[in-house]
Amino acid sequence: MQVLRSGGGRLPGRTPWRPLALPLLAALVALATTLDVLAGGLLRHADDRIFAGGPPPRTGAWHWFWRTVVNGGQYWLVGTLVTVLALLTAWRRRSLWTAVRAGIWLLGTEAAIRAAQLAFARTPPRTGADHLFTGGYLSFPSGHAANSAACLTVAAALLHATRRWRIAVHALIAAVAVAVVALGYHWPTDALAGWGLGVVLGAIGRAVIGPDPDPPPGQARFRASHSRRSIA
Repeated sequence: MQVLRSGGGRLPGRTPWRPLALPLLAALVALATTLDVLAGGLLRHADDRIFAGGPPPRTGAWHWFWRTVVNGGQYWLVGTLVTVLALLTAWRRRSLWTAVRAGIWLLGTEAAIRAAQLAFARTPPRTGADHLFTGGYLSFPSGHAANSAACLTVAAALLHATRRWRIAVHALIAAVAVAVVALGYHWPTDALAGWGLGVVLGAIGRAVIGPDPDPPPGQARFRASHSRRSIA
C-alpha cells in the first residue's frame, strides 16, 4: 500500500504555526488581564463581586478536594518533577548541556513569576481588600497557576506525551487555576494571568531544553521501514 506524500516527498504534518497558537493566545490573555487589573476594568470588578461575601470556608469535602488539586502548582513538587525528567533526558542524550539548560530555565521561571508578583504587590482576597502596589503581598499573578502551566507542559514534552495525555495535562493545569480561586487564595484575574504567564514560560522551556536529537541513520531507516510495514 502506497502512502500519498506532499511536495518534497515528506508526509504532511502539523503546520509550523500550530505549536505557537496556545502560547500566543496565553500571552494575549495575560497581557489583557494585566491591563484590565491596572485599569480597574470589568474583570477586576468581577473579582470584587465574586468575593463580596468573603473567602469560602476552609472546611468540608469541597475544600479538601481543591486542596488536593492545588498541589499540582506547588513549585517544589512540579519543579522537582521537571528536574528529574531533565536529568533523565540529559543522561539519555549524553548531554550535560541539556541539564544545564533545564536548570537555567527552572531558575529563570521562578524568578520571572516572583518578579511579577513583587512588581504588582496585590493583596489577596483574605485581606478583604483589593489593592495594588502594597508591600508584603504577592497575589498577582498566581504562582500556583503559573508554576503548574510552566512545569507540567515541559514535563509532558520531556515524557513525549501523546495527544491524549497532553489534553489531560492541560485539564490539570486549568484545574489548578480554578483551585486557587475556589480556595480563596487568589482573585480570578490572578489565576488567569498566572495561567497565561505559565503557558508562555512552558513554551520557552520546551525551546530551551530542545527536542531529542535525530536518531542514527541505521535506527532512522529501521523506524521508517517499520512504519511502512505498519501502514501496509
